[in-house]
Formats: sequence, structure tokens, C-alpha cells
Amino acid sequence: MAKERITEIDVLRTIAIVMMIIYHTAFDLRSFYSWDIDLFGRSWEVFRVITVSAFLLASGMSSQLSSRPLRRAAIVLGYALLISAVTYIYDPNTFIYFGILHCIGFGMLLLIPLKKLKEFCIPLGVAILFLPTPNPLAPTLDFYPLFPWVGLMMIGAGIGHFLYIRNSFIIHNSKFKILALPGRYALLIYMVHQPILLGILYAVFSLTP
Repeated sequence: MAKERITEIDVLRTIAIVMMIIYHTAFDLRSFYSWDIDLFGRSWEVFRVITVSAFLLASGMSSQLSSRPLRRAAIVLGYALLISAVTYIYDPNTFIYFGILHCIGFGMLLLIPLKKLKEFCIPLGVAILFLPTPNPLAPTLDFYPLFPWVGLMMIGAGIGHFLYIRNSFIIHNSKFKILALPGRYALLIYMVHQPILLGILYAVFSLTP
């Protein structure tokens, strides 16, 4: 089971990727092209939380199936450090020191010893979600502290154990596999989508009279 791709988890990642690209397109239009988009309004804030929650749930679910969770966590944290370095070069005053990849990477590490809790991760994760969210220590472009956000990963881990380990739940549908394709490369897409978006927007606005 650990070596198989779970289609529905990758579909969830695909949905999260599409939502992330929409949100970051709005962010870029607001930040670099002065579009009047209220990203701090209720609608966009709900959209952002749903997007992040989808990523965290999928990461938690897949954590139960990985045969090399420590290696996966190290890879994610490596990319997280790369993002920190690049954003520090871009702007030391707002660089990303604990963004979504940092949260996922450390969450993966935390879930390794908690794997034996099985479905009990669900109520524990729900309880963690009620913890207060700390304020960032300094201005930053992206901030997702481990607590309470790791609660969503724990909920995902409990769901993953119930569906795929206890009950061997699998959806066999070729249409879903097509939708799952972007989700298989979620980390790569996450790393390259912003430069691509900025390039596309630059080209579009350069050609626009």
C-alpha cells in the first residue's frame, strides 16, 4: 500500500493546487499591478484557509502510507529552507521563515512517532485546532505556525489510517486518475508556480496597450 499512489489523495492535492494558483494570481495582481483585490476580506480569507487545509489534510493522509516518512520530511524541509533563502534575498524584512512547507515538514516529523495513535489522531487534531494561533515574530510573506495548523495533518493522518490501512479503501476510476496527475507533482508545482505566474503576468501586461 505504501508504494501505491492513492488517487483521491492526489485529486485533493490537485484541487488545492488550482486554488493556490488562483489565490497567488490575485496576490500578484494586487502586489505588482495595483489591482484592487481585498485579500484580507472574509471571502478571500476563507478561500485561503480552505486551500491550506486541503494541502495539510492530504499531507496527513499520505503520511500514514509512506514507507520512508523521515526522507519525505527531509525533502520538504529542504525545499522550505530554499524558499527561506530565496525570499530573504528578495526582501530580508519579510522573508518566509516558517511558511506552509516548514509547517508540513515539521508536521511530518511529528506524525512519525504519533502514527501508532491511528484514528485517535482525529480527536487529538481537532483539539489542537482550538489552540490560539501565535502572531509572527516578525513581518513575513507567509506564516503557518506548527500549532494549531498541524491539527489538520493529524486529522488527515487519522482519516488515512481508517480508510487505507484499516479498510483498504481504493477508488478505481480512470477519470479520477487524470485529475490526480497534477497532485502527483504538488511539491514541484508549488516551487515553480510563482515564477511562472509572474512571467505570464509580465508578458500579458507588457503586450497590453
